[in-house]
Amino acid sequence: VETSSSLDFACETLIENSLSFCRTLDDAVTLKVAVTTAKKAGLAASRAAYFSNLISEKEQKMIHELVETETKDVLEQCGLGPLVVAWKRMQQAYVDGMVMATHPGLSPEEVETSMKEFYSSLYSPPLPRLENVKDPVLRKSARSQIAASVAKAYAELYEALTSDMGGYVDLGFMGHTPSQVRTLFSA
Repeated sequence: VETSSSLDFACETLIENSLSFCRTLDDAVTLKVAVTTAKKAGLAASRAAYFSNLISEKEQKMIHELVETETKDVLEQCGLGPLVVAWKRMQQAYVDGMVMATHPGLSPEEVETSMKEFYSSLYSPPLPRLENVKDPVLRKSARSQIAASVAKAYAELYEALTSDMGGYVDLGFMGHTPSQVRTLFSA
């Protein structure tokens, strides 16, 4: 009992304090290994689960931040970044009767140029390799989330561009549906 409570106290002191310095996914993996080792040494299962949950929450927050950052980078690299920014600006300034085709950054020429650039990237999507994420499961999950986020951004743009709010006379350059993009981007 003495060893168990000492181990609980040591883990609580070390792991909870270490979480504030946990800056990378590798740091989180190291903390998980420490909890597993402490559990083998006698840390109560309930305490191990508690620490594992704290670490997982921190890990999920870091993955979310990584996915957001990398999604923005991928959108820029594949040509959709400027359209996404212009579309968000338009939504903030929207008034009845406004159409996308007349909004700065969303002219027919700008949309066509961006879409052609995006479509050419679909066969070799500029997804980051995330080599700094050592855990292959986390790396694969983050890459999948980035691909899904890019596909979602395209789907939102596609729906808006092809709606009455779009105001475009010719959308013949819109070569792929959101479903096709999801398939191509996740391949």
